[in-house]
Amino acid sequence: MRRSLIVIITVITLFSAASCISVEDIALDSAADILTSGSGGMNIFTADDDPQLIADALPLALKLYEMILGSRPDRADLQYATGKNFVMYANAFIQTPAGMLPDEEYRKQEKMIIRSKKMYIRGRDYILKGIDLTHPGFSTAIREKRLDDAMLMFTEPNDAGMLYWAASGWIGAFSCDPFDFELANTLYIPAAMLLKALELDGEFSNGAIHDILIQIYSSLPYSHIQKAAADAPLTIGKFQKEYYKSNNTGDSPGDKALFHFNEALRLSGGLNPGTYISYATSISVKKQDYNEFKDLLGRALSISASDVPENELVITIYQDKARWMLENAENFFILDIEDY
Repeated sequence: MRRSLIVIITVITLFSAASCISVEDIALDSAADILTSGSGGMNIFTADDDPQLIADALPLALKLYEMILGSRPDRADLQYATGKNFVMYANAFIQTPAGMLPDEEYRKQEKMIIRSKKMYIRGRDYILKGIDLTHPGFSTAIREKRLDDAMLMFTEPNDAGMLYWAASGWIGAFSCDPFDFELANTLYIPAAMLLKALELDGEFSNGAIHDILIQIYSSLPYSHIQKAAADAPLTIGKFQKEYYKSNNTGDSPGDKALFHFNEALRLSGGLNPGTYISYATSISVKKQDYNEFKDLLGRALSISASDVPENELVITIYQDKARWMLENAENFFILDIEDY
């Protein structure tokens, strides 16, 4: 009788423990589902119009993502969402504000830039882990310099997001530290990823890929694009040649930057201030065309955030940057802008 009672108690204890584990698993899976859903996750932040409120709240949200991810590392969608949010945070709330600090705060600026680089790499690496989960062997192919093999793994439009955000984190990290030669020597990889994303879904996020390609063709050494095409002739090389030919785009990097600027405007309906800022900072400044610079930033400021409520936060941040650029235009131009 005593032995039977012990067995019964043991079974009940094990069942209770298993039930608790099951409840915990359900809770973690539900949380992961919410964080990666189209209607949940970071969407509650991007629709807000108070950047400071979001800047204060995001660190806790990012740690929540990492906490759930620690229990669900095999979920590619959660790796992607976590990495994407770190990349966005680095850009919107660390690197961008750092760039607008006055000269006398250069030490604070330096610390913020170092931190933003770390956040970009952290985000990129999470997304690369997600890519390896959905496309096993990707990182190995990259390390072994089999770029064509790596790019051939991506065949679906849904792959465009992971490629775009991983590449954005990669390039963002380099923009924080152009003297990081390890990053500099690998820039052809994110360039290839962006072109592959463009092939898979050229309309991704209302022209986001075109936005970043404006900067790629105007700011990065063209050799990185050429290397991407040369190292992956069956994928990137072939696509790039056919894509620009079919769109009657000129051969120069400037021609391609202008093409992507127009495509980004078309796909966003002209409602993304970031497109105007990208072209103004990369092309107008390079040409030292202050009138074009001023016109583009004016167009960015004319956008009403209420027209795109789901992106109100991003629009607010970009417009704050546009105002700062206009107020500090002398930082970008050699000529005396008062003459204009």
